Amino acid sequence: MTNAARKAAEWLMSLTHNLAALLLAIASVLVIWQVFTRFVLGSASGWSEVASRATVIWMVFIAAGVAFRTGAMISLEFIRSVLPPGARRAVMWLVAALTLLFLGVLGWYGLQMTLRVQNQQVAMLGVSMSWLYAAIPVGCLIAIPGVILALIDPPVRPEDQEGVA
Repeated sequence: MTNAARKAAEWLMSLTHNLAALLLAIASVLVIWQVFTRFVLGSASGWSEVASRATVIWMVFIAAGVAFRTGAMISLEFIRSVLPPGARRAVMWLVAALTLLFLGVLGWYGLQMTLRVQNQQVAMLGVSMSWLYAAIPVGCLIAIPGVILALIDPPVRPEDQEGVA
């Protein structure tokens, strides 16, 4: 990976991290609004529950790349700790390859589903269902640089620095 591509990928991870945080804040406000309208006003807002669900779906898929990049996904720590460095690196390459394969398959079927539901409307929002399903292929595309960055420049883990002072 060239230096320019690496910087672009890191920039994308930073952008999606901030965007996911913004979406979490928006989802929180929507849920608070839903609770307020239901229990204080006595008449639940019909659109806010659906909108908050859609916002969380987008947040999760957008943040997946950042989670891969920072090592926040569930990992095989036990296997990492018992393998010698060479075997550990081979396992990490295998895991990255399988993850990329999974993202490719998920992204492909997510795109097919996005196209299939384009004529359906989201109840209470009046937008195409494709806007919700589009989070799958978009999130998969965004996650690919995160997986590659984590492979070529693994995140530093606290347990890896125990002997370093």
